[in-house]
Amino acid sequence: MPQSSFKSGSWWVICDVCVFKHKTDEIKKRWDGLLVCKEDFEQDHPQKYLRVRETGQAVPFIREPNDSFVYVCSLWSASGYADLAEADCARADMAIFNYEYLVNLRGPLDLYLDDYALYLNDYILGYE
Repeated sequence: MPQSSFKSGSWWVICDVCVFKHKTDEIKKRWDGLLVCKEDFEQDHPQKYLRVRETGQAVPFIREPNDSFVYVCSLWSASGYADLAEADCARADMAIFNYEYLVNLRGPLDLYLDDYALYLNDYILGYE
């Protein structure tokens, strides 16, 4: 004889995560307000409610930054080529020169120098 799915005082509810039908006694309300089955239920993280007491400790003084760095985009860093272009400089429409010309202009060793050396090379070459 097949079992009946009837339970007195219970009805079908659809889980908000897996979208399967479950009885109301199998559904729980999760921390984010979703009604979920026991497989999709997850506890709220306990450190979410952690309160930290102020200790009153602070550094004795703060020095304001007195130097500023002005980044200059060079001809090769503004190009649209992946190996030469740099963030905040690259432009997709900057395809005036071919890749080989820009590599020779920059030099093969400059590809592996750090940002400070590249900045100095840009400054010495006068690209702005």
